[in-house]
Amino acid sequence: MLEPVGLDEVAERAYGVMLREEQLTVGHLAGLLDLAPARARQALDGLVTAGLAQCHPGRPARYEPVDPRTGLTGLIRARQRELERVAASVETYAADYHERKLRADPRLLVEVIEGPNEITRRVGSLVNSAEDEILAFDAPPYVSPGDTTSPSERAALARGVSVRAAYATEVLALPERARVLREMIALGEQARVLPRVPTKLIVVDRREAILPLTGSDAGQRTTAAYVRRSGLSDALVELFEAHWAVATPVFAAADAAEPVDPEISPEDRALLQLLNAGMKDEAIARQLDLSQRTFRRRIAHLLNRLGATSRFQAGTQAMRRGWL
Repeated sequence: MLEPVGLDEVAERAYGVMLREEQLTVGHLAGLLDLAPARARQALDGLVTAGLAQCHPGRPARYEPVDPRTGLTGLIRARQRELERVAASVETYAADYHERKLRADPRLLVEVIEGPNEITRRVGSLVNSAEDEILAFDAPPYVSPGDTTSPSERAALARGVSVRAAYATEVLALPERARVLREMIALGEQARVLPRVPTKLIVVDRREAILPLTGSDAGQRTTAAYVRRSGLSDALVELFEAHWAVATPVFAAADAAEPVDPEISPEDRALLQLLNAGMKDEAIARQLDLSQRTFRRRIAHLLNRLGATSRFQAGTQAMRRGWL
């Protein structure tokens, strides 16, 4: 039972005897466990070194246990710290390993994936492997128009994986995609929008990525690249972070912090977010389930409150007030 903390079978047996005896000598232990005196002394000295026993000098020397709640807990924590140091070195060793593999065969850096079905399968597999973080760019066209979301992303969010996704504004104009986006945000995804994204992309744990290479005449992606950990995957992470920094948050989650100004309603804040994302009026009205007349009235009201003469100026003023 105590082997994981560095005690062999003899030391564990000696420890069990020690816990039941008031004090223990080498000779006494040797007799109880049928051990050679030298082996008995080795076991007792090992328990002292492990912090599980104390030795009282004398002729003969006597050994007594430390309270297991102190001794064993300290030993467990020491082992945990050692394992954490080993875990911290895994990525360094892995980087050396992958660098050697890439030098031997550079083709291992990028794998070409052919066909929509295989792309979908590999994306799902990659997302399922996520332990800490998923980064994504998303934009039409889609591999599978009928598949509006990835069950693997939902599972990743459920197990605590951080998901950040930057969407092209045109995604919000697609009712079904926008509906699913709201659902994902409610589950914990952080979403922002941009007028356009440079490419569709998914990066898992900052080490592996999938991005499309070409599109068919019908607009669906038919060839993708699977990029393994390398300088190229690092560059893709930097590309994402640069765009994320200037993207606009959208569809704030229900538990998000309230705006600084208590006068701004969640509905008006959502309207400002969509305006700032560059969506067309018709698409915004559809997203918010507003008539064109109500939409125009809400816009005029917001411009008046912000003291703005244009939508651009309204966005700037809203950001200054902390409404966005």
